[in-house]
Amino acid sequence: MKTSSKQKKNNKSGPLPDIIDKDHWELVVPGGPFSEFPGAVVLVVRDGTVSCANDQAELLCKFIRRGGSEEYLEALKSAFSGKAAQVNPLLIRAERDERSRVLAAFDLALLPWDGGQAALLLGRNITLERNLRAALIESRQRYRDLLEASCDFAWETNAKGYFSFVTPDGGLGYTAAEISGMQADGLLVDVHTLVTNPFSCKAPCDEEEVWVKDSYGDERCLLITSMPLWSDQEIWHGNRGFCRDITDQRKVEMQRAEEIHRERVYNRILEIARSEMVPVKMLGSAASCLIPALPVDAVMISHFDGEIWHAVAEQGSALPLDAIARVQAALKMGETVYQESGPDGVLVAVSTKFRGQANGAICLWRRGANVVWSAGEGELLERIQVQIGISLQQYGHHRDLQTLSSTDPLTGLLNRRRFEHLLSGFLEDHNGDGHTHLLLYLDMDNFKYVNDAYGHQEGDKALRDFAEVLKQETRRHDWLARLGGDEFAIFLPNVPEEEASSKARAILMALEPALAREEDPEWRLGASIGGYLFTARDGTNISDLFLHADEAMYRVKRSGKNGIYVVKEQLEGAGS
Repeated sequence: MKTSSKQKKNNKSGPLPDIIDKDHWELVVPGGPFSEFPGAVVLVVRDGTVSCANDQAELLCKFIRRGGSEEYLEALKSAFSGKAAQVNPLLIRAERDERSRVLAAFDLALLPWDGGQAALLLGRNITLERNLRAALIESRQRYRDLLEASCDFAWETNAKGYFSFVTPDGGLGYTAAEISGMQADGLLVDVHTLVTNPFSCKAPCDEEEVWVKDSYGDERCLLITSMPLWSDQEIWHGNRGFCRDITDQRKVEMQRAEEIHRERVYNRILEIARSEMVPVKMLGSAASCLIPALPVDAVMISHFDGEIWHAVAEQGSALPLDAIARVQAALKMGETVYQESGPDGVLVAVSTKFRGQANGAICLWRRGANVVWSAGEGELLERIQVQIGISLQQYGHHRDLQTLSSTDPLTGLLNRRRFEHLLSGFLEDHNGDGHTHLLLYLDMDNFKYVNDAYGHQEGDKALRDFAEVLKQETRRHDWLARLGGDEFAIFLPNVPEEEASSKARAILMALEPALAREEDPEWRLGASIGGYLFTARDGTNISDLFLHADEAMYRVKRSGKNGIYVVKEQLEGAGS
């Protein structure tokens, strides 16, 4: 039967067809075989036009009138030839352009109808389902993209602290298979330093900074966010979280912080150099500054005058003497940097220069196994050594001036002013310590004869020879002075009473052969030595000490010269 023009136009059910045309009944009229079908029902005749359709097929009919698509036309051809076909999904777009917006989607079945004279199209509108699926896929992809952008890997741990899940790409150089089942705490550099362990905490943890070791053994810094997992019975059974590797960021920050720190250290040393006028104090302050700044366990700054090394400033632990000797030997040979490592630490020394000439060294000791010096620390030392070299040069000049002002230019011994200053300080520092100390007053015998018979040059030589004997016969910490003319003094701290006379006699016995001349029987140089043994106490003054020692010396002079006399506390002693 034919469908009315109104029915064709509206694609809606019409009145029941004439019974004699029952083979062509409209399929969608009330009571028809597909009137209750929940989707789109369309009958398409051989010329491709819609014979009838229900309300749900409105978009599908527009699609057919527009000419359909290649996939649809192939399926329709199959239906006309007696074979069922499907188009899943059939996409209906706003325009024929394949890139245009999708208006609807159908799962479409095409069935042969009326002996191939028509095709029955049954369509299930899957637009919402497809949109939901697409939205889900998109949200999953968005979540995955966000997860990948925000972290390097996600994970789960079980109640025993083992990884039970890791994202497919794995992490820290491990594959997902390698890291799954691994003890989470085994990755931590030091679990004891953590305030919160994000792999096993029972409270949410937001961006906890944790240092771990990767598959190569290198330390990596992770920013970890995690949350605990609880069962319905409120039993904790692990944690879930994700990690972001911020090692490079932290290294850049640490490098920048170290650069700022080194600049502050350098500026601090410059400030010390400018504000401290006394070179030895400046060098001491610089050494103190380097201990926490680098940091190191020991610092020694030494001055080199071309022959002798002299430690000017020492801070921290005492450096081994054999190590110092190796450093000095290497730098003396022209090396600018010396380094030696051992199981206990590493020693580094750099030479200092002034106008191209080596004038000292900075020696640094860092304790610990496998410790290293960074390139930045090396750069800081290079900058510091220039300033230290200038300060050491100033120290050398200052020391030379002190030497000139405090020593006797002929013999190199202390002069009277310096000797008395040192002795005065000693009395203050050792007041009441109970130890006995010996002051010797020496006067050369027959010195006038040498000057008169041989001249002042020979007399000066005799004075220098006299001084050399005194140096050889005294201890390193004893003080020797030329008081003037042929008068000398020696201060020997911490001398027991029973040793006082023997020490004075040993000096006298060494002087006799050193000053003798066989070719001149008149040449009888010797020494009258007076000694005073005392303890430092309140009221002790230098004038009294010299007075008692001088009286003891003159007692020797009066008794025939070339002898010793040692007294203790107001001339209560023994002589010879």
